[in-house]
This record gives sequence, C-alpha cells and structure tokens, in this order.
Amino acid sequence: MKRHSFDVTSRCAHVGDKGRCKRMTTVTHPFCGQHTREHLGVTVQKSNIPKAGLGLFAEKMFNVDDRIVEYSGEKLTTAQYDRRYDKDAMGSYGIQLSESYVLDARKSNSGVARYACDYHGSKKKPNAEYVNFGGRIWIVATKRIKVADEILTDYGDDMHKALGLE
Repeated sequence: MKRHSFDVTSRCAHVGDKGRCKRMTTVTHPFCGQHTREHLGVTVQKSNIPKAGLGLFAEKMFNVDDRIVEYSGEKLTTAQYDRRYDKDAMGSYGIQLSESYVLDARKSNSGVARYACDYHGSKKKPNAEYVNFGGRIWIVATKRIKVADEILTDYGDDMHKALGLE
C-alpha cells in the first residue's frame, strides 16, 4: 500500500493587508489552521468517532442546503483511478463524478472536504451529503449544523460494505 502520510510543502495561501501568511500548511490544505477556519468556516481535528482518525468540524453555523466545502481533487477516469489504487481496495479519497470519472482528493491542496467522516460509529445521523453541481462536488448541509459539530456524511452502501460496516 502507498504511504498515507504527507509532508509540509507550502505556505498558507491567505493574503491579507500585511501580505501572504507566513505559516506553513500541508499538501492537503490551501490554508493554515487559522485561515482554514476564517476562509472556509471549518477545521480539521480528531474525529469524535472511535478509530476514524481526523474529522471535519464546523467553525460557523450552517443552515439546511448551505454549501459547506467543495470536494476537490484530481479528475481521473475510473480506469486511471483503479490502476492507481489497485492494491488499496477502496482507494482513500475518491468520489465518483460519473460512471467514467472519479475525483481523487488524496493529493489535492484543497482537500479539506475529504475529512468529512461517515456517520457510522457516531451514534448520530448524517448532517450533510455530497451533491454534484455540474461536475463539482460539494458537501451540503441536510440539517442545521452548529459551531463545533462534526460534519457527518453517508459514504453509501458500497463503501459501507468495503469498510465492513454492514
């Protein structure tokens, strides 16, 4: 299996009155933690779900139908995606755009949406869903989400089976 960690690679993309932020960020985040909260209204931190790793949390209130964050990444054909992750049965951060294309957020510099966890193990129902707006995937609130709430989605039956959840 490929390495699932990442290196600090660039400076925060925020540009303010005093110029560009000097903080470093990872390949998966365009902004440092402070500016992720300010620009996107979310933060990435340890999930409340046991064994889930990192999760995505609201730093502001989201109402029903609010777009929370865009799920972005590299657009690949399904064949390219399958070849890339042939030894990793699930891939890691792929989301199906259509029968022909997959969006792979593993190496994306704006992939904070990939940290939204599936609701299984949370003892809660999903409060957000993935919605395709003309080939762009957004996580959209299905319930009112309060500050500090973890953003929970439903990965779907195929992923649940692959994860051994059903």
